[in-house]
Amino acid sequence: MRRYLLWLAVLYTCVITWLSLAKVLIPVDIKVEGSDKIGHFLAYFVFAIVWFLFFFFSRKQSMSFSKSLLISAVFAFLFGLLMEFCQDTLTSYRNSDWNDVLANTSGIVLAVIVMIMLKNKLVSFRIKVS
Repeated sequence: MRRYLLWLAVLYTCVITWLSLAKVLIPVDIKVEGSDKIGHFLAYFVFAIVWFLFFFFSRKQSMSFSKSLLISAVFAFLFGLLMEFCQDTLTSYRNSDWNDVLANTSGIVLAVIVMIMLKNKLVSFRIKVS
């Protein structure tokens, strides 16, 4: 399971990187105001969960629930900041936006809340699979 979780986390990180830095053309007639913020929220909600699952389930000497949650949340937040910085410095067609950081952070916070709500089930599942 470790290998699959690592591949999933790395692949998802690559997708987020590409979506953050690529020149994405959205037709004006289908663009909805604020839809990019919803995208940021959902992308980082999933990002935080995927990395949490990797940290929590993938180590031979399992990392604690709290430590896995903290590391994945901080990593997701810092990665989001890095992507905003890269948009501003590495591209001429993307701009950094503090509202994007806020949307990313909101998604991460919800992911943390969901993981806390599922803590007992996740711990039980980890015991069963180990």
